[in-house]
Amino acid sequence: MQDFEQDYDAIVIGSGIGGMTAAGLLAGVAHKRVLVLEKHTEPGGQTHVFRRDGASWDVGVHYVGDVAPGSQARAYFDYLSGGGLQWNRMPESFDRYIYPGLQFAAPGDPALYAQRLIEAFPDEAPAIRQYFRDIRKSVRWTVLGFMRGMVPHFVAPLLRLVQKLSNGLPTQTTKAYLDAHFRSPQLRAVLASLWGDYGLPPSRSAFAVHALITHHYFHGAWFPDGGSGHIARSFERGIEAQGGSIRVAQEVLGIVVENGCAVGVRVMDRRGPQPVERHYRAPLIISNVGARPTFEKLLPTSGAVGAATAALRADIAQTGTGLSAVTLYLRLSADPRSLGVQGENFWINTGLDHDDVAGNSAGVLEGKPHGVYVSFPSIKAGDARFHTAEIISLVDPQAYQAWHAQPRGNRGADYSALKERIGDGLLALAETAIPGLTALVSYRELSTPLTMEHYTSHPSGAFYGVPATPARYRSGLLGPRTPIKGLFLSGQDAGSLGIVGAMMGGVGAACQALGAKGFPMVQAALKRGAKAPATTTTLPEEKRHAVLVAKTQLTPTIWDVTFQIKGALTDYAPGQFARLHVGQGEWRDYSIAGVDGEAVRFLISTRTGGEGSHFVETAPVGTRTEIELPLGEYTLVESPRKKVFVATGTGLTPFLPMFVALAQQHRLGDAALIFGCKTAAEDITTGMALLPAQVTRCVSREPAPADGVQGRVTDALAQLEFAPADTDFYVCGSSAMVADCKALLERRGAVQVFIETY
Repeated sequence: MQDFEQDYDAIVIGSGIGGMTAAGLLAGVAHKRVLVLEKHTEPGGQTHVFRRDGASWDVGVHYVGDVAPGSQARAYFDYLSGGGLQWNRMPESFDRYIYPGLQFAAPGDPALYAQRLIEAFPDEAPAIRQYFRDIRKSVRWTVLGFMRGMVPHFVAPLLRLVQKLSNGLPTQTTKAYLDAHFRSPQLRAVLASLWGDYGLPPSRSAFAVHALITHHYFHGAWFPDGGSGHIARSFERGIEAQGGSIRVAQEVLGIVVENGCAVGVRVMDRRGPQPVERHYRAPLIISNVGARPTFEKLLPTSGAVGAATAALRADIAQTGTGLSAVTLYLRLSADPRSLGVQGENFWINTGLDHDDVAGNSAGVLEGKPHGVYVSFPSIKAGDARFHTAEIISLVDPQAYQAWHAQPRGNRGADYSALKERIGDGLLALAETAIPGLTALVSYRELSTPLTMEHYTSHPSGAFYGVPATPARYRSGLLGPRTPIKGLFLSGQDAGSLGIVGAMMGGVGAACQALGAKGFPMVQAALKRGAKAPATTTTLPEEKRHAVLVAKTQLTPTIWDVTFQIKGALTDYAPGQFARLHVGQGEWRDYSIAGVDGEAVRFLISTRTGGEGSHFVETAPVGTRTEIELPLGEYTLVESPRKKVFVATGTGLTPFLPMFVALAQQHRLGDAALIFGCKTAAEDITTGMALLPAQVTRCVSREPAPADGVQGRVTDALAQLEFAPADTDFYVCGSSAMVADCKALLERRGAVQVFIETY
């Protein structure tokens, strides 16, 4: 019998769209107190964003269909967000398919789509018309599968029987259908162009998923106003209004089963300086982390539980594994509309064979990809302050497993060189269709399957979950129900691939968790419509009310601010950060400069001009807000090695409490600081009493002090004498500066390089 720390009405594992949907419906429809546990420090799963120097990128949401006003999906988004989530419509021709000698623009109107195809391929007109009829027929079949997951369990077999009477079309492969109906290789390639939206090439994917995704965009594409990070934050308010919470930095170790029933979870809480195992109890457990991790890692694979899930695990194994991706995130120096881009997506291919995944995977590693997807999130989100782009290519993740055991952010010079080569290749192929893009790039950052696996826990970074093969659809193996009483699945493996498909998985989980009346309860709530959640003065334990008690402007763009929180912060390690609510549902992360009882101090830069900058500049002393803290794993590593700290601007912030810790250990005298700024007036180290014995100040735009360096911090690092095996480097600052320092140190043989970007 486990000792549980706290009871909830329901626990949801994972804060992706499926988990947040299930939690939001349980809270809003049934007033249940729900705990959502997220491994990452940012909520949202694949709907979350990450930021660099004020700019943001959407890691998993690139466009969404079927969210026009009045649609079923829009009704769910409106209900769960309390009407707080707004949508921007993308251009009418939102997808551009580019092949050698052929370009095709896919419109958001099925009649116009068919007309354009017939104009381009007149000899295939009858087959094209039949294709659109077959798309709709297959979608109707697939929707029956969704409904099986939502209706009471005694109704589901009837729907399954209806499906079996007409499964020949949906459960063939996409390639089999296209080969049987179309003669033109070019037309087959065009129709299969968006296979990246469901992660399997035509020879492996079921026609059911191809039809579902194609139909999903028949009436256009949309994108969340302000970016996809608003999705989880807007859902969060309704969950907290019922006493629930979304708790981050929580790695679920296992689901506790007693007498055949799921009754709780074991969690490694990584918010504080040391991981702490915690146990939580609830009569309802919903797993949103995927079927494979749920049945193979979170539940026992032996004993009674293992026997109950054996058939499911065998079916999942037979579907194989899916693909992952490399993604190049770009910060642009100017609006990409200057290149003629209007916010549409570009699918750029060097050939017609979508099934040559092995060739593309090898080509990506060599810097010669066969196909890429390019999008411009800043345009889609309606953000005119920052200009961004993303370039993606789907790959077999196995080639990246050689670096799996290496620590994230410090996988060695060969891995960094590989990423540089991959990024060059992705950008070069994008340039062939969007001339001038390369010249606009001011910063870039690449993620690999290892990145995806780290943040989402999908094995090998296969972020689409159980592959959408014919076997998956023939078996009907997945859905929200599981053999374990009290345990349900949500997300893509309970519904379908993509944002709306994963949301429907969450709807199904909520309906099943609420029993036979669940589906009508949810439908009745949707009919009542969205309403803003009631405000609450009681915050979940991970958040605290805060009051701005001191504010000093150190430079034109750097402020020293202190907030008073309720209750002393005891579980904190030097180097960690806090998440500050800066208004309108926006939260920003800032490193903690120091803690003194209930006072928490920050050094905050306002040079980016974003929501956080505006808040810090304009908020008067006495302003009340909320803070979530502490968070982050950027802390001092215990070692006898010399420590060299490298910072620019407010990148110094996490180092200040580290200096205090080193001083207490009588080791600050052995440390060194290299600090960079543009002018002497921006040198915030002046007057600071507690600094390492060796401080090198680098001034880039005017003569340096007598004991400093005229130039950037990389100039000082290039001259620094150090023993690679005996030196720990800590680097913090702007994303470009951190990237430059890391590359330089790796070239010079540094072994331990710990980085933090802002």
